[in-house]
Amino acid sequence: MPVKHIVLMKFKSESSDAVGEAHKNLLALKGKVPGILDLSFGPTFKHDRSQGFTHALVVDLVDESALEVYATHPEHVAVVTNNLKPNFEAPPLAMDYNF
Repeated sequence: MPVKHIVLMKFKSESSDAVGEAHKNLLALKGKVPGILDLSFGPTFKHDRSQGFTHALVVDLVDESALEVYATHPEHVAVVTNNLKPNFEAPPLAMDYNF
């Protein structure tokens, strides 16, 4: 059964260049990590209801085992380590469900 992986992120206000680099590197994961069906990333346009979260990542994967591959894949780990975590204002909120 396919899995939808959703991550809500709060980036530091001064990290716009870093967010652009993260965007590019996140989108590139689709061709590098097996099991990704679709991937999107972008900023919110409804700040009044986002509770401070500035961006969302949505990844559709073929199944739960593909989520485990994605989570530990070196390309994904590199994006998280180099582009995301250093620029977070607060910890992200992640959620996964079958669809």
